[in-house]
Amino acid sequence: MEQQNNRKAPESNFGGLYKNVRISVSTLDKVIVGGIALMIALVIFGIANNGYTVQFDSKGGSDVPLQADMMYGDLLEEPEAPTREGYNFTGWYLDENCRYLWDFESTQVSQSMTLYAGWEAKTE
Repeated sequence: MEQQNNRKAPESNFGGLYKNVRISVSTLDKVIVGGIALMIALVIFGIANNGYTVQFDSKGGSDVPLQADMMYGDLLEEPEAPTREGYNFTGWYLDENCRYLWDFESTQVSQSMTLYAGWEAKTE
């Protein structure tokens, strides 16, 4: 006895990812190309921006090497204190007038900058 195949092909209600989205292929192409261009620009910017550089101006004292390739949020490694004849070193400051002391244990790098040595004349 021959059996009849009464199966029907299922109706496909699947419209794909964009079933309910009304966007032309041309517009979608532009969005994709724009996204790719943005990613390429971000990669190039990331490669070009190797990080921040922190210079130390000893203001007449011994030389202190700079710290390069610091990233946003990094803590600086405190360099060896410079020496200057007739003066005591008081710390590293954000400004040349030595008003804002840099705290190596908690202050984070947020840009390239120069730190300035603070000096106090020795009293005999």
